[in-house]
Amino acid sequence: MTERTIRIGMLGCGTVGSAVVRMLAEHGDDIAMRAEVRLAVTRVAVRDVGRERDVPVSREVFTTDASSIVADPDVDIVLELLGGMDPAKELILASFASGKPVVTANKELLANVGRELFDSADAASRDIRFEAAVAGGIPLIAPLKESLAGERVLRMLGIVNGTTNYVLTQMSEHGWTFEDALAEAQRLGLGEHLRVVVTNDR
Repeated sequence: MTERTIRIGMLGCGTVGSAVVRMLAEHGDDIAMRAEVRLAVTRVAVRDVGRERDVPVSREVFTTDASSIVADPDVDIVLELLGGMDPAKELILASFASGKPVVTANKELLANVGRELFDSADAASRDIRFEAAVAGGIPLIAPLKESLAGERVLRMLGIVNGTTNYVLTQMSEHGWTFEDALAEAQRLGLGEHLRVVVTNDR
């Protein structure tokens, strides 16, 4: 069978984005053999194209114009790794309008406007995949949507957030205070976007 190539337009190339590029380069042959599809990062949007990055792609693929990636007919799928609300939301919506499916790891965006994104994806008949934003990348969403499509899942119990898991483990097993555990999670990069509201309301 002829192997086809899926051309990825990546928005953001920070810690997560760089790791994705390296992983695809390192395991590209294995992925192609198993899936009969080769994943190629062909365009990357960044804030500073001159910054040195430890990624196995040529400088020519980098641009500061994220919108051009979304509109590029030579990009098959958009991978959003910018984080935050803006401009991530508008770029994802523009991707759907351009006929492109989206993969995102953006927890903040999904938590705040997830329903709008899902509805927009449905209206455009395009997928939005967000497994990387849930439970530290544990494959939960796809099995729930696909493998268990004929079942009625009434509820799920558990802590499926990496930051919360870390904080509670340090508190219960090591006697740390909440504030110390949260500060350490943030220092390690586990809770950089976590906002905590403490209330005494019952």
